[in-house]
Amino acid sequence: MNYGLYLSANGISCSQHKMNVLANNLANVNTTAFKPSQVVLGERAREPEHATFGTDGRALLEQLGGGTQIGYTGPTMSQGAIENTKVSTDLALMGDGFLHLQGDTKGSSTLTRDGRLRFDGKGTLQHATSGLPVLDERGRTITLTDEEQLRFAGFGTQGELLDRDDLNSPFARVGVVEAPEDSIRPDGGNLFTSKGALTSSTSTEVIGGALEASAADPVTGMVELIKLTREVEMNSRLIQYQDAMIGQAVTSLGRVV
Repeated sequence: MNYGLYLSANGISCSQHKMNVLANNLANVNTTAFKPSQVVLGERAREPEHATFGTDGRALLEQLGGGTQIGYTGPTMSQGAIENTKVSTDLALMGDGFLHLQGDTKGSSTLTRDGRLRFDGKGTLQHATSGLPVLDERGRTITLTDEEQLRFAGFGTQGELLDRDDLNSPFARVGVVEAPEDSIRPDGGNLFTSKGALTSSTSTEVIGGALEASAADPVTGMVELIKLTREVEMNSRLIQYQDAMIGQAVTSLGRVV
């Protein structure tokens, strides 16, 4: 089999994976606090190094590269723009922190940057999209009585739930945490999971009555999508050329003289 077919087909596979990731980013340009994902490509080992069986590589094969492979796919934690909503239960995070939600499973912490919050019928502060309770700085749920909810005046810069009657004595404080960036994985529904150790974030500012916009850039995404489309077309054309070359070689070499 023509080795070039494998290289071109592998190039198409990598480009299509990047296109799927970009399409998801573009679909979420209006999603609150969305973090776009990126794909990092690496060099695939040369075939004699990549093979797991013991064979002697031919001299030509030794000189051929192995093409590309997907090295990493994960979110980029770039900061989105802050948009004022004037809704008391909304908050935006300026910095590297996350809200810690109740829902940890199998050693993973559940996190979000989406500050659309609400009080449920029992007065528990929840993440509006997932319905998961928001935890305070000690990992406890936050619950206000009906009277306290009427006095609730929004969030302070450190995540305090401010009391309108006494701004110096907040009801509670939402837990803003940080996790190792390489441990953070998207989990759908604007949630992330992390198996890394959480630490309290001291550098993240909480902005009440506001939300963080999506960090996905539609212009950059469309330009990259056009480039990937051309890469797929180029590799497809190379496959056609190599297929034609194989056909010609079979016809010529198989001819009986």
